[in-house]
Amino acid sequence: MTVDILCVTGPCGSGKSTVGFECMEQLERAGVSAAFVDGELAYFHPKPATDRWGYAVAEDGLRALWGVYAAAGHTRLLLSRVLEDDEQLAIVERAIPDARIRLYRLVATPATIEARLRQREIGSGLAWHMERSAEIARSTLGEPVDAERGVVEIARDILQRACWLPPEAASS
Repeated sequence: MTVDILCVTGPCGSGKSTVGFECMEQLERAGVSAAFVDGELAYFHPKPATDRWGYAVAEDGLRALWGVYAAAGHTRLLLSRVLEDDEQLAIVERAIPDARIRLYRLVATPATIEARLRQREIGSGLAWHMERSAEIARSTLGEPVDAERGVVEIARDILQRACWLPPEAASS
């Protein structure tokens, strides 16, 4: 079984989750089967000294989640998460070996990201997310996608680039 993975990545506040959920809405309307994993996969504290960033946990978690989806008959995975370097991409490659991975990086202006983060991060995490977003924005991993448009248009663009929408759905 060949697995197709469509990764939506980008800095904090670029719209990864929102675009991922919209992609799933469009796929469902078009009758296209897919599974969706949204998230960090390794957000826990404390992390072991041997796994400072929780990469081993993220890999094990993705492998386990994919196992459930694969057992249900899925061959496509939509993954929204930060993938800013080859080491993070390798997590996906090891968790789901022999998959075809398409990686799309959402790109937005610092002002757009700040506005989105200020709307979303209403607790004590705003400063951390602002700083981390600037770091992640320097990544060039993945095909750039303009995230300054509406979410419906962004999702359709990504799904068309990945050839996940049938022609009749892609034109609507």
